[in-house]
Amino acid sequence: MTTQMRGSGIDEPAYEQAIHAFSGGFMHRGHACGLLTGAVLAAGFVARARFDDDAIRSGAALHAAMKLAEAYPDLTSSIDCREITEVSLLKLSGRLRYFRQGQGRTCGRLHLRWAPRAQRLIDKSLMEFEEHMPAGSCANCAVRTMRELTSSVGMKTGDSVLVAGFAGGVGLCGNVCGALAAGVFAMSAGYYLGREEKKRDSRLRGSLEELVGAKYRAAATRLRLDFVGEFGSELCVEITERRFQDAADHSMFVEQGGCENVTNFVADWTAEHSARKRTNA
Repeated sequence: MTTQMRGSGIDEPAYEQAIHAFSGGFMHRGHACGLLTGAVLAAGFVARARFDDDAIRSGAALHAAMKLAEAYPDLTSSIDCREITEVSLLKLSGRLRYFRQGQGRTCGRLHLRWAPRAQRLIDKSLMEFEEHMPAGSCANCAVRTMRELTSSVGMKTGDSVLVAGFAGGVGLCGNVCGALAAGVFAMSAGYYLGREEKKRDSRLRGSLEELVGAKYRAAATRLRLDFVGEFGSELCVEITERRFQDAADHSMFVEQGGCENVTNFVADWTAEHSARKRTNA
C-alpha cells in the first residue's frame, strides 16, 4: 500500500499502518494476500484524490479492485496468502517459520514484481471508469458499513469510499466479506489515529507488531469470531451463496437489502465496542 501511495504522492501513515490487519491474508487467516489488499486500498485513496463525487469515487475504486484481483493470480496462481506461501500464519510458531524459511524475502521479491504492475492497473482502470462511467447505482456493502461506523472510531465521513474495493470479497472475488473487512480496517485505523505518536513506525517496530500482534487486534479478533458465529463464515461467497457477475450486479444486491444484515451487525458491534471503551476510559 505504501508503495502505491508514494507513487501517487499520497502520505497517510496512520492508514498505511492500519492495513497491517490484512497481512498474512486478513488477520493471518490465509485469505487474500496483503500485497493485493494493500493495492486495493491504495486505489481507494487514489480514486478519492482524482474524483469529486463520492459515488464516482466508490465505483472507480471498486472497478480498480476488480482489475487488480483479476491480474494478481498471473504472478502467483492464487490470490490467497496460504496457497502462495504454503505456511499457516495463525500461530506465532507459524509466523516464525515463515521468516526462518525465507518467505519474507520471497514476498519481497513478489512485491517488486507486483508494485509497478499494480500502479499501472490503478491508473488505467480509474481512467477507464472516468471515460466509460456506467449509469446506475454505485451502492457498495463495504462503503455502507464504513459510513455507519466512521464516527464511532474517529474517522471522517469521506473516508468511507476508501474501502470500496473490498466489496463482494475484495474486488467481487468472493473473499473476505466487505462489511467485515471495513469493520476491521476502521478499528485498526482508529487505533493508529488515536496514538500520540503520529509518525510511521520504524521498520523494526512494524515487524514486531506484525509478528506478535498489535493492541487493537484483540478486539478485531472478537469482531471476526462473533461475525463468523453469526453468519457461519467470513467469506462473501459462502455468506451470500453466490458470486457477483459485475459491479452492477453487486449494487443491485445491496440496494435490495442483500447486505443489510452484515452491515448492521458490524456497525452495531463496533459502536458498542467503542462505547464500552469510552466508558472504561
